[in-house]
Amino acid sequence: MAQLAEVKAMNTGPAKNLVTIKGTKEGLTVFLNDQCSYDALTEELKEKVARDHQAFGNGPEVEVKVDVGYRFLTKEQEHQIISLLEEADPIKVKEIQTEVISREEARKEREETGITSYSQIIRSGQDIRVKGDLYLLGDVNPGGTIQATGSIFVLGTLKGTARAGIDGDLRAVVGASVMDPHQLSIAGTYFHAPERHEKKEKGPLYKEPVFAYISEREKEIAFEKTRLLYQMKRDIEKD
Repeated sequence: MAQLAEVKAMNTGPAKNLVTIKGTKEGLTVFLNDQCSYDALTEELKEKVARDHQAFGNGPEVEVKVDVGYRFLTKEQEHQIISLLEEADPIKVKEIQTEVISREEARKEREETGITSYSQIIRSGQDIRVKGDLYLLGDVNPGGTIQATGSIFVLGTLKGTARAGIDGDLRAVVGASVMDPHQLSIAGTYFHAPERHEKKEKGPLYKEPVFAYISEREKEIAFEKTRLLYQMKRDIEKD
């Protein structure tokens, strides 16, 4: 703790305040100004590390997090900042935190939170899989399968298989105008209804549109009227 106190007390200099070092409950964080030029930032970082090198002494290793705000850094710039900080031997950079995401991260986020719509009949043998939510305007016939990492909404008759939350989203739901599935699953929790088809029972499970979800109490798939979905979503968001 004495070593950490010495590091927190290091002289951060009066002038530019482009580099600020603060102690938090998670340890030390180095905040780098995101409004100045990169060259001005690294110049001040070099000065502070050189000036305060003695403050670190030869004590135990100190892990720090670097927060660059809304500044985009190339891999080369990240490596340069890490090298500058680690010139003070006890310092080890744990991570660089930024509010900027890459194009690949943005694309992945759009896929996972987006909505994919289809207007067709899913026939026996067909298997559709999407990232995010799936809206289907049409029926899913026996032997047809639809899958989504998010929720599934069928504006038609669901007689085949629907698998929602296939990557583990426990809050996903499966809704249908006419719910008469052969199989449902949400995040690996299954609801089977083969006996209905084997007995050739006719008619849907319910007389009005419903959605399937994982009941927190029973830890199994339950069904509720679609008109109550909005309220359930609000309750989940509050939690």
